[in-house]
Amino acid sequence: MSFDPIVQKSISEQVAQRLLTMIRSGLLKPDQQLPPERELAAMLGVGRPAVREAIRGLALLGLLRIRQGEGTFVSSLETRELLEPLEMIIDLNAGTLEALFDARMIIETGVAALAATNMGDTELAMLVRNIEDEERLLSDPVAFAAADVEFHEAIIEACDNPFLQSIAGSLYMLGKKSRTITSRIPATLERSLQDHRDILDALKARDPQKASDAMRAHLIHVRDAYRGAAKDKNESVHGD
Repeated sequence: MSFDPIVQKSISEQVAQRLLTMIRSGLLKPDQQLPPERELAAMLGVGRPAVREAIRGLALLGLLRIRQGEGTFVSSLETRELLEPLEMIIDLNAGTLEALFDARMIIETGVAALAATNMGDTELAMLVRNIEDEERLLSDPVAFAAADVEFHEAIIEACDNPFLQSIAGSLYMLGKKSRTITSRIPATLERSLQDHRDILDALKARDPQKASDAMRAHLIHVRDAYRGAAKDKNESVHGD
């Protein structure tokens, strides 16, 4: 008998997911003001830093609006308004890339869980072929990156939720800069290929939790690869 390890979510992730659920269910309505940070932390039984980080991530997505001197409000949730700020914010520097990874961690893990429930045999077969393509393209970073896009787009499409599709698709494409850096590292491509196999196995098993966990592990690996590549680049610059 074997047991899968329990993946611990950060407190800020749990807070963000709780707020997302309240927004999606209508408990938090468009233009409604959230309680002050201190009250919200007390209501959720968490520290203020976790609440602050969750609000920052949801504000980056456009789901919340922070008005200086007034407080934090639920956005009007129009798709155009949700996506408009992203193209401008992500002039990807180190700080915004970290925020982007945080946002992807919250959104794409949920998307993977929904895809595990909704994905049909035809879509699964397409992912199998996609991974076979990636196996052949390990020596071609540009072509591998294109196959990577197709893999993630197929999962986003399979979640069958237009709202999440718009957000997740935009977040994924905004991560292009990080992929141009990490895709040059052969070990990173091999790691991504194995991660994609793990995600596919979870989707085939129709297991939402495993799919979510596999996607989270993949994004952590990608984030860590970017951090390592960025650190090496900085050390190289300073060493010249």
